[in-house]
Amino acid sequence: MAKTSYARKDRRKPKRSKVKPGSNFWLFISTRLLAGLIFASLIILLYLDLSIRQRFGVNIQSEPAHVYARPLTLSKGETYALGDIVGRLERKGYHRTGTLAEPGDFVVAAHAIDIFIRRFGHDDDFREARAVRIAFNRGAISAVIDHVTGNHIDQVEFAPPLIGSLQLGPHKDRISLKPHQVPGELLEALFIMEDRNFQYHSGIDPRGIMRALWSNLRHGRAVQGASTLTQQLVKNLFLNPEKTLTRKITEALMAIMMELRFSKATILELYLNEIFLGQSGNRAIHGFALASDYYFGRPVNQLKTDEAALLVGMIVAPSTYNPRKHPERALERRNLVLDTLAKSGSISTHRVELLSQKPLGIVAHKSLSTSDSPAWLDYLHRQLRQYYSAEVLRANGLKLYTTIDVEIQKIAQKGLSDTLSRLEQQRGMVAGSLQGAVIVADPRRGEILALVGDRTRGYAGFNRAVDAERPVGSLVKPVVYLTALEHPRKYSLATLLDDSPLTLRTEGSESWSPQNYDKTFRGPVPLYQSLVNSWNLPTIRLGLELGVDRVVDNMRQFGIKRGIADYPSTLLGASQHSPLEMAQMYQVIANQGILIPLRSIRRIQNHRGQTVAKFPVSKSRVTDYESAFLIDHALKMVVRQGTAAGLSRRFDAKLNLAGKTGTTDDFRDSWFAGYSANLLTVVWVGRDDNRPVNLSGASGAMRVWEEIMMRLNIEESRPAQNNNIVIVSIDPGSGLIANRRCPDRLNLPFIKGSEPEAFAPCSGLSGKFGGWFK
Repeated sequence: MAKTSYARKDRRKPKRSKVKPGSNFWLFISTRLLAGLIFASLIILLYLDLSIRQRFGVNIQSEPAHVYARPLTLSKGETYALGDIVGRLERKGYHRTGTLAEPGDFVVAAHAIDIFIRRFGHDDDFREARAVRIAFNRGAISAVIDHVTGNHIDQVEFAPPLIGSLQLGPHKDRISLKPHQVPGELLEALFIMEDRNFQYHSGIDPRGIMRALWSNLRHGRAVQGASTLTQQLVKNLFLNPEKTLTRKITEALMAIMMELRFSKATILELYLNEIFLGQSGNRAIHGFALASDYYFGRPVNQLKTDEAALLVGMIVAPSTYNPRKHPERALERRNLVLDTLAKSGSISTHRVELLSQKPLGIVAHKSLSTSDSPAWLDYLHRQLRQYYSAEVLRANGLKLYTTIDVEIQKIAQKGLSDTLSRLEQQRGMVAGSLQGAVIVADPRRGEILALVGDRTRGYAGFNRAVDAERPVGSLVKPVVYLTALEHPRKYSLATLLDDSPLTLRTEGSESWSPQNYDKTFRGPVPLYQSLVNSWNLPTIRLGLELGVDRVVDNMRQFGIKRGIADYPSTLLGASQHSPLEMAQMYQVIANQGILIPLRSIRRIQNHRGQTVAKFPVSKSRVTDYESAFLIDHALKMVVRQGTAAGLSRRFDAKLNLAGKTGTTDDFRDSWFAGYSANLLTVVWVGRDDNRPVNLSGASGAMRVWEEIMMRLNIEESRPAQNNNIVIVSIDPGSGLIANRRCPDRLNLPFIKGSEPEAFAPCSGLSGKFGGWFK
């Protein structure tokens, strides 16, 4: 039997790939880690994008209110010395040259200055550039002449100087501008030095990195940055300056996202306004507009090529190339930028050679920090809060044109600080124990020119000029006497007052026996002598005769807002007031009886340069001209022969200065208020703990006043003629008409009809007409 053959089946199991134990676990972990990394990256990117959107959502270009000082004006008749004008022009960034070639030049001649004034202003207050000649004669401006027409003009005005801003953030400051407002050469230098491919890259520029690396290797130092403008902007807006890999990666990512979200024009505008270019005190200078004003004293659109090159060169290291601290480094860096511009074909080699020879042209040091004058800034804030919220002032870019005079503010601060130190040294006081406050104002316009609230410059503590309420002593006496002179049928400067002992008793209080400063009684004394010598007893008797309430009413009419008690002691200055209130009261006296509320703001413009608020001069007559004329005359006598006669040592008599000393009980407060035709200055000196300073008004506050006023341009006082005022020669002892037989004669003004009719006994005649026949 044949055997049947069958194919054998392969019953072996197929081979399986060998898998190491645990490999599936690591694959799982790797997948999850990658997914987590991607998710985390997305979260980070979303967070960074959110940061950008939030920052833009709260107005990334918010701009604080900028503060401008009183502009320099030059008018015929003003007492400016030629050298003083030269100094002011140089501090404004004007250049002394041989010819007037362009705005910003000035030429000095023997008795004249030719000035090419720069254009300035916006919209409804724009001034074109103009060339003028300022002629001088005997220490005053004799003529202001237009160079083009040859016509005489009343005055010329310069651009108001920017002195700072209301706080924007943590010590940051800027002036916003659009790219089209920036000179083309500045933009070109910026792109060449910082980001040549700005228009083409997407936030980071690999080619730019390689180019910067090669340039730095060739020069052996960092001469060119590798970051794009977008990266620099991101760093300024969002990141800290630390040099770490994490920060650089974050910077690059955010730069890419900014490029995706915003246009190149927007990024460039932000960069121009945000880039850090130095420090002014405790405020960082951000943006080319503010840097141009700080370093060159003029707007960015008036920068010259070499000046633009300096600012662009500073970007890489503002502290290292600070032209004030390191002028040699800054000059080298500026010339490197100019050379780079020449190599790129932007400017000619010949022009670079000429520009490289020029000095830096930095204006004299100016601090943009309004914190230099905290008391004045505090007062400005108070006035502004009546019209604008704090948020509007911080972020809406308002332009505040104020009344402060930068030169006068500096002089007032220095005068107070130096004089108090000198007084302490001379009298053996503890250094720093004295304090003081100063107000300087223009009495004819009611403008505060300087306000100092502490002896230490920049100290933002208690504002003594506005908030210190101290007894004013004899500073109040002119109001007492003016109240009497408002009744010419009864009182004149020659009216005899009683200087004799006096004791006052009021119900429920102890008796009061006021004394004169020298504890002397003189019997009958003319009214003018009582004021000139600041005698207390005649003043008290006169005030009581008039009625204390009438004197207090006049004080209120003269601008005193705080409550005043109608006690007899008020007549000697027991009521407490601030230096600012005293300045307001004396403004009326210095302005012939016309009240102008003191102000610190002239006008306000919005960020487009349109005027949105004006603060015009507001006038009201609160006492008649004739009475004010008589008091003004008496206060001039105080300076010539009374308690302030010490001023005659340093001031020309023809200035006709007027003033009044004030001293309180136990010599706790020393006051002086004095004025010329154009300036009113009030000074208080004392101690914060109210202990005696052992200084009278003449030995303390008047010394400060003297130090300040000696350095200011004082105009001679020339009272206007008035038909209701007559001048009569009187005998000082009796207050009656004098003739040549009287040993002493004094010419006094009288309101017509109030002059004495009788003759002094020294004439040997009596009666109404007897003296006319001798």
